[in-house]
Amino acid sequence: MKALPVIGFTEEEVQNLLNIIASVLHLGNTQFGEGEEGETYITTETRLNSLAKLLGVDDSGLREALTHKKLTAKGEEMISPLNFEQAVSARDALAKAVYGRTFTWLVEKINQSLALKDELYHSSKGSSVIGLLDIYGFEVLLQNSFEQFCINYCNEKLQQLFIELTLRSEQEEYETEGIAWETVQYFDNKIICDLIEEKHKGIISILNEECLRPGETCDVSFLEKLEDTLGSHPHFVTHKLANGKTRRVMSREEFRLLHYAGEVNYNVNGKL
Repeated sequence: MKALPVIGFTEEEVQNLLNIIASVLHLGNTQFGEGEEGETYITTETRLNSLAKLLGVDDSGLREALTHKKLTAKGEEMISPLNFEQAVSARDALAKAVYGRTFTWLVEKINQSLALKDELYHSSKGSSVIGLLDIYGFEVLLQNSFEQFCINYCNEKLQQLFIELTLRSEQEEYETEGIAWETVQYFDNKIICDLIEEKHKGIISILNEECLRPGETCDVSFLEKLEDTLGSHPHFVTHKLANGKTRRVMSREEFRLLHYAGEVNYNVNGKL
């Protein structure tokens, strides 16, 4: 809220932005009922009234848009009711479209604001750029499965790419050119990427081998194979390998990876 006026948003623009975001939340909470003849109606009338005010539209028009569809055939308009599933889909589509357009508008406004300041400073100070890397979706749930493993592996790779492109190469270039530069210390997470993806020794290779191996294989045998192969790795722990304190918060069916962003326990059930 403090940042918006600083980068040139008027009070009216800020209020409009908040109204739109609130409308998306209200849309998500708009509920439908189904009549005896299959017609759909809105059960959250008070929310609809708030929604119409926030969007600056007519109540009845919004109600009709969420419960009916308009078809044009041979120059004639036909209005037919939506069934329950179609109404829910229409509501979600509207929320996504409104939010998507708002986000695009916000980015454009911020870019316009920065471009204007850039021109003012350009003649005397040169152009200044700040790059932001937003790595999304590192997941730590109560139960972490193969899905969380894949998501967090993806984030490790993004972090590796960020280190390679930004920190390592930039700093080497500064040193080559003899620029006075205070080195930025960073944790190189290649060791964790290798733990997951290294050929014949990484977790994915071991999982693949267990899936293809003849004879009796199960999730527990996969865990045992991980312990045999990766037992001494500093970023890998299981219940069997852990100290007493860690054992208390780990089940026998889990292995823990010490990611750059934090520790995550992964359950092996269903992995194969």
